[in-house]
Amino acid sequence: MDMDKLDKQEEILKVCKRLRSLREAKAMTLLDVEKRSEGEVTAIALGSYERGHRQISVSKLLQIARIYGVPASDILTQKAERVEPTRITFDLRKIGQSTLSESVKLALVLNEIAQIRGDWNGELISIRADDLTNFSLFTGLSAIEIQSSISKYSIPRLK
Repeated sequence: MDMDKLDKQEEILKVCKRLRSLREAKAMTLLDVEKRSEGEVTAIALGSYERGHRQISVSKLLQIARIYGVPASDILTQKAERVEPTRITFDLRKIGQSTLSESVKLALVLNEIAQIRGDWNGELISIRADDLTNFSLFTGLSAIEIQSSISKYSIPRLK
């Protein structure tokens, strides 16, 4: 098994542990969650998600997060691993000149955000705090990789 596959497996197991920890922190049993979801999240399925024996869909993850009253990011990443939500301006010209694989991922996500907003000039794009909250999810980059990208590809903002 290669290291990349092991790293992904470790990350998945961390998510599974956070899923269980959140439930336990809410003093809920597997059956409590099933009842609160009106049977949409069964105790058996939730237990399987928590043990890592079953893959969880995004819709189930969001549903469980709502039941626990937390953002989905609390399940997916530990607070210390998250990128601090600040406003950052990326220079797509710099990103486009880079040969690093992370720059391709960044460019794809930033271009998608720009298209959705319809407010982009083609050279710079500001990422709002709300965008940064899930940025690592969309790019597949870790918080450390995103911080590194911010250092490489962002421009200082004037106050």
